[in-house]
Amino acid sequence: MEELFVSHKAYKIDAKGRISIPANMREGLGNVFVASRGAGKCLALYPMEQWNKFMQSILEKVPQSDRKKLQVYFSANADKLSLDGQGRVLLNDDLRKQVNLFGESQAEIFGNNDHIEIWNCALFKQELESIDEMEVVAILDKYEI
Repeated sequence: MEELFVSHKAYKIDAKGRISIPANMREGLGNVFVASRGAGKCLALYPMEQWNKFMQSILEKVPQSDRKKLQVYFSANADKLSLDGQGRVLLNDDLRKQVNLFGESQAEIFGNNDHIEIWNCALFKQELESIDEMEVVAILDKYEI
């Protein structure tokens, strides 16, 4: 089984729109990966294998009536990228604007299992605070986890 991405931390976004990917996440991301809109107000970085699985799931599981919306949402906003020699990724301006990162000096990098998410720090804090502990326990109980 491949190693999952975990944890979160705020990282600086430089004037050119580059952000460092944590060293412990770089290898799992691979040499070439996909950056796209995430499901929510974030950017998602997918290793190529995970991106292909994700898009294949949409093709196989989502009826044609809804598939086009998902394909446009994710694929039209996607770029194939790689890290520079210092472990940074250059985030394009359009994607940064869509997820409230344009003009920000920091972003939260969140290892979300099979992909990495990059969030506006304030929005990530709101997301964390919106999760009710008892609701989490109830969900775990519901699925017998």
